[in-house]
Amino acid sequence: MSLLKTSSIPLMVLSVVSLGRGAIATPYPPEVVSRFTSECTTALEQQVPQMAQYGNAYCTCVINELQSSLTLAEFQAIGESVQTNIKPEVRQMLTQTAQTCLQRVSQ
Repeated sequence: MSLLKTSSIPLMVLSVVSLGRGAIATPYPPEVVSRFTSECTTALEQQVPQMAQYGNAYCTCVINELQSSLTLAEFQAIGESVQTNIKPEVRQMLTQTAQTCLQRVSQ
């Protein structure tokens, strides 16, 4: 299975991962980055075992991308909505972020 064709990866992983509490113009607090990366890596290993080798690099890429495009409030709102009713534009942004990171770590 091609990693780039696993479009359900971002939503499966991000739906399990609590998106935590962060910030933007300034980097997210270290505990937010650490929590997200840890939970994301664990979720990835459990849900998509064939990606376990990319776990930390992938999750670090995702949190870095999210920090560069989301404010703390937006980040928190996504964390809450991922579990319930995620807007199509947010789903698209998360999917694009996941695909970007998959390409980066699997090259």
